[in-house]
Amino acid sequence: MNTEQQFDLSEAMENCAKEPIHIPGAVQPHGALLALDHKLKNVIVASKSSVSFFDCELSQIFSQPLEQWAPEKMLGLLKRSFKRLTKGRHTDYFEVAVPGIENTHCFCTVYKANNLLVLEIEPVYVQLAGDFTATVRRQFDQLTQVKSERQTLEQLVKSAAAISNYDRTLVYKFDADWNGEVVAEHLKESSLNSYLGQHFPASDIPPQVRAMYSANAVRKIVAADAESSQLVQNPNVETPLEAIDLSPGTLRAVSPIHANYMQNMGVCRSLSVAIFDENKLWGLLSCHGTQPARTTPYQQHALHSLVLMASQRLMLQRQYQSQRFFDSVEESRKALLDPDKEIMPPKQLLSSQGKQWLDLFDVNCVALVHGNEVSQVGDKADRKNIMELANWLRKNHWVTGLYSTRELGASSCKEFLKGTKFCGMLAVSMPYERELNGWLILLRHEAVEVRDWAGRPEKSEVQEYQGKTVLSPRQSFDKFQQQIEGRSFEWTPEQKQAARTLAEDLAIGASAYQIEQLNEQLQKANDRLEHLIHTDALTQLWNRYHMEQTLDEEIARSERHDHPLSVIIFDIDNFKDINDSYGHEVGDDVLKGISRALAAEMRTSDSLGRWGGEEFLVIAKESTLSDSTQLAERLRERLESIEFDKVGVVTASFGLAEFSHGETRNDLVRNADSALYEAKDQGRNQVQSAD
Repeated sequence: MNTEQQFDLSEAMENCAKEPIHIPGAVQPHGALLALDHKLKNVIVASKSSVSFFDCELSQIFSQPLEQWAPEKMLGLLKRSFKRLTKGRHTDYFEVAVPGIENTHCFCTVYKANNLLVLEIEPVYVQLAGDFTATVRRQFDQLTQVKSERQTLEQLVKSAAAISNYDRTLVYKFDADWNGEVVAEHLKESSLNSYLGQHFPASDIPPQVRAMYSANAVRKIVAADAESSQLVQNPNVETPLEAIDLSPGTLRAVSPIHANYMQNMGVCRSLSVAIFDENKLWGLLSCHGTQPARTTPYQQHALHSLVLMASQRLMLQRQYQSQRFFDSVEESRKALLDPDKEIMPPKQLLSSQGKQWLDLFDVNCVALVHGNEVSQVGDKADRKNIMELANWLRKNHWVTGLYSTRELGASSCKEFLKGTKFCGMLAVSMPYERELNGWLILLRHEAVEVRDWAGRPEKSEVQEYQGKTVLSPRQSFDKFQQQIEGRSFEWTPEQKQAARTLAEDLAIGASAYQIEQLNEQLQKANDRLEHLIHTDALTQLWNRYHMEQTLDEEIARSERHDHPLSVIIFDIDNFKDINDSYGHEVGDDVLKGISRALAAEMRTSDSLGRWGGEEFLVIAKESTLSDSTQLAERLRERLESIEFDKVGVVTASFGLAEFSHGETRNDLVRNADSALYEAKDQGRNQVQSAD
């Protein structure tokens, strides 16, 4: 590709990313759109298709008040919807008959845009089967019975096919680079092309399209080849209006480029529903129709509800998998800091647990750098290179304390491991004095990936569209196989968090050993160790190690004297969004502010500590479940009353459990954790107690 072609391609990609798909100035022709003033008297903008719905010309629609040509019942329902929107709803719906559409009702969607009230009208031509409601309930029930993520995705596409009339239903999952992979698929006919296991490049669903799903999780295209119905401004309104943002509705016209894409794929109609993990777009349920047919708004809304249920189950299943991983990490932590064992130097700590970490983190080498010492288990790298790597990490990543890559060959530290089999690295600092240069380094070998693409992933053809150079839609979806080398498996957020935790424990162990060896600095070292062991550096609350010790002591006291004991675990709601939107510095300020405020609410007999990340633990001594519920509600209300700079109000979800004789610390915490998950599942910002 020459320089001129590269420039054209770059310009085309930039133009595609800027395409204003939310304001196409037209709607799909099977429906109609009216945009009214807030007095619901005059139509400011109307689609040309409106004339067939109301048996009158556009001139009459624009010149006469609404009540003179629109059905009286529609006016009443529209006024009711307007009231609901003024009370905070984003969209409202109703069904009504219109004069131009015989023998059927119309489904209406109402929302606000550009200081106008927008009414979208779709005819409901398809008569749903008499057992449609029973079918939907049955599919929801089947979805609740599956246990794993794989089973959930497979059931989702089957249930979507049963509820709708689409020929192909699939789940499309995004990776870190926004490429998509079809991870589940259901075909009504075996003759249809299967895309299961195939990938689609990020350019097929560009950034502004992905962003639209945050405004409206559902996108329906009734007929890709149908000519759009243009929006017309009332000629009696002299001031030109901005194009109406059609994001909240369902009739938004189809981009000609996307229409060509669908036709090249052999799809004439489609419906897609966003799948979110918390507030991040995780993937799509995508439904394809190869023959013309109608999908009712009721099927559309049922599919949306189905996806919402599946999203919740997927989130809980991933949390369960994460918890199993962290339980294994917890066992290793106990061995590191066992108070009944002799304090060991860092090298011996690694020797005792390193082989377990190889399996736990699925790595090929674990290296520990402590001062000028390097210890390794697994496939060892050159000691000098590891030391140089640690110095590079200290210089470039000491502030964050974490660096990860799955492609060392493309990183700026590649020279230190050049000539080795390692392609992936996760490094976390051991949080003590910077001069000691402590790092826990996990290394992985290459994991060659053979990736199947639906057509070649590179787009090199461009075309002119509305006076701009844009990418041409994909012409072929024939399978194309690509071998990706030089990469390891990706590092998961759970692995990064666990590595941080272990590095902190190693720092504690290393500091303890240092104290034992440096008697002349005993007092200074003891002070630092005491603070490190018992206090969380960010919030200045008790840390997890201290809270575990305290809880063990209180459990023993409760057993001995038959006194009540409860624990409260609470988790800051949507804290990841705060970090993503405002940065980790703002997130840290929020955690510190919460800690100061809630510490002031505690009784002198209770203990408040940071359990990990955005999670906190309260040990409520001499407290029954009823007592701790009152305390939790007080903490929740206090938190809800705080207004943080930039972030505003922050809420938390609380889980409670009361100690029962014979339980261990892990049992008690696990019960509270279960109640916390229930609080999240029930909508967050609430208190739930373990059964």
